[in-house]
Amino acid sequence: MKELHRPMTIALAALIFLGFFLPWVSVESEQAGWFTKIISGKSQEKIATISGFQVPIMANSEESRLIITIAKIFNPGIEGVDKKSFAIWIIPILAIIFALLVHFLEKDKWVNLAIGVIGVLIFVIAVFKIQTTDLDKAILRVRIGLGLWLILWSYLIMGILCLVRFKELIKSES
Repeated sequence: MKELHRPMTIALAALIFLGFFLPWVSVESEQAGWFTKIISGKSQEKIATISGFQVPIMANSEESRLIITIAKIFNPGIEGVDKKSFAIWIIPILAIIFALLVHFLEKDKWVNLAIGVIGVLIFVIAVFKIQTTDLDKAILRVRIGLGLWLILWSYLIMGILCLVRFKELIKSES
């Protein structure tokens, strides 16, 4: 397993980076009428497919109403979506940092434990939020896309790999 740890972590970080540019959500409307025109400025049934890369761009543009509406589906009390949207860039940056840490500090058990716990927590918290959020609103339907699932599963697998590596390092000490 230790021979595969480094290349697999780097490959998973690359998948997370790729997933950031793939569709995260698609937003469709049950009623392609006046309400969707107000929300998005568009009147077609499929309003948008949005990647993580597009979130801050759209949140700080004329299409900010759509991003704000989607954000309020997941977090009804959220304010300042335009400014907070840039925090989404942490996702690919964190994956790159994890890959670099594993590349240079692969034998450090605490680095592996930290990455393992963080990777698993990212998956668990995000999936819990997705599963407990009503994505089928009366007018807008939000569907989670391939990019977001790719990121979440990659973080989970990266976390499990690092936890297994942590266990191997603990065993080798004794």
